[in-house]
Amino acid sequence: MKLLPIHIRRFLCVSVLLIAGLMSTQDARADIVTLNANDNGKQVQLNVGDQLILRLPTISPRFGWRLTQTYPGQLTVTNTHSLPGISSGVPGAPATFEIHFQAVGTGGLDLALVSAQPGSGYAALGGFFHVFITIDKPGVAKNVNITEYGNHSRVKVNQGDQLLIRLDNTVGSQYTWEVLPLDDSVLQLLPTPAEKPAKKPKKRKAGSEDDVTFQFQALKPGRTTLRFLYRNATSNEAPPKRDFEVDVEVPEPPK
Repeated sequence: MKLLPIHIRRFLCVSVLLIAGLMSTQDARADIVTLNANDNGKQVQLNVGDQLILRLPTISPRFGWRLTQTYPGQLTVTNTHSLPGISSGVPGAPATFEIHFQAVGTGGLDLALVSAQPGSGYAALGGFFHVFITIDKPGVAKNVNITEYGNHSRVKVNQGDQLLIRLDNTVGSQYTWEVLPLDDSVLQLLPTPAEKPAKKPKKRKAGSEDDVTFQFQALKPGRTTLRFLYRNATSNEAPPKRDFEVDVEVPEPPK
């Protein structure tokens, strides 16, 4: 078989290398995920490096939205500005407040926002927006945190991930959170880690707000529902004050 001239062979080799480089660059390219008011309450999956754009309606370009908390090491705000009203996905909204985020670390979080001024969230949302975000990185286990904002929601965690449920409690109250029996072949309840004694322990005032945390480990693929009741610890006959539940899916690992 007759060989091609050397300059053509060199050109073909360089072309193949360029195409392979472009394909690998495209594979590594971060995604841009855009949400608006219609996505309220949904679960969103991101990977480390992805960008998240959130567009919410407001009554005026002078008013916006603010985060209920920050998410250091997981989600970083990179930019905010106003857009025409229709961009929020709500017809008739006078203006849209746009927020850009960067996914910088693995984890799961309740992304909750409230209108910056009373009444500035526009009637379609009532001044509150919430989505549940999970941020993955291939081969890296993550901690997924859920608060009471995530009540009656669904969450997907990978095998090996840890799931932390943080529920509101009142110091000195007779009521306490109780986890109901679960399918421990899918999720395992981990023992509460012992707190290191502080040199000067803080006195918690009766009636003040406090969190209680339940920690679970995702053992194998499957589905289960976590259920909690806020019950009177001194009376089994007293009805629970409130409840909390979340549906959990552990998908099959990729082959």
